[in-house]
Amino acid sequence: WDPEKDSSGSLLEESSFATLFPKYRESYLRQIWPIVTKALKKHGVACELNLIEGSMTVRTTLKTSDPYIIVKSRDLIKLLARSIPVAQALKILDDGMYCDIIK
Repeated sequence: WDPEKDSSGSLLEESSFATLFPKYRESYLRQIWPIVTKALKKHGVACELNLIEGSMTVRTTLKTSDPYIIVKSRDLIKLLARSIPVAQALKILDDGMYCDIIK
């Protein structure tokens, strides 16, 4: 997706995804959350770490222009919840990268 070619503006509706994470991931997620927030902010996606509920949430904002980035953001928080290191998980935000979680 190229923002130069498709500058139609922001999305019409807000979308959000949340995922739960295990208690043992809490300290790691708290450490790396500023990195995640910074990476998602570049794409116009807001994120929230809720330590009380044990959940991570991503949602579109008025600055979100790429319609598929919310799906990639959802995949990012799923990977982080499944103990993938942040450096590897952030690669999912690239256009040519995809993931599949096998249960």
